[in-house]
Amino acid sequence: GHPGRLMDLPVPPAPDGDGRPLALVVESETAARIETADRLAEAGFEVLEAWSAQSALLQIERHAGLRLVVVDADLPLTLPEDRFGLTCEIARRRPDLALIALSAGPSPDAGTLPAGVRFAAKPLTPAFAREALAQLFCA
Repeated sequence: GHPGRLMDLPVPPAPDGDGRPLALVVESETAARIETADRLAEAGFEVLEAWSAQSALLQIERHAGLRLVVVDADLPLTLPEDRFGLTCEIARRRPDLALIALSAGPSPDAGTLPAGVRFAAKPLTPAFAREALAQLFCA
C-alpha cells in the first residue's frame, strides 16, 4: 500500500489572515469527525478537531480567532443523558461563535438550544457547510 501521507504529515501553521475562517469540529467518532472536517475544508474553512468535551472547551479558549463550531449534539458534557449540554456550554462561553449542533437523533424541542444555534442532521452536507461559511461573511 502507499503511505498515508494525507493524515500524518505535520501541517505548517497558516499565515495569519490567509482568508479562511477557522472552524472546530467536535465529534467523538473518528470517521464522522473526519467527514465533517472534510466538508468544512471543502467549503473553505480551516479546520481544527476535538474529540471530547474537555478537548473542545480547551480549543475554544486557545483559539480566539475561531468563527464556527460544529458540535456532535449527543456528546455529553458531564452526564451521558446531557444532550446538547456541550453545545449550550460553548454558546455560554463564546457567544460570538457560529454554532451548528449535529445529531443523528431527533431534532431538539423549541427552546432547547441557545438562540442562534442551528441544528442539522448528520452527516453535515456540503450545502450546509457552504451556507455556514456564507453566513459568516454576511454577518
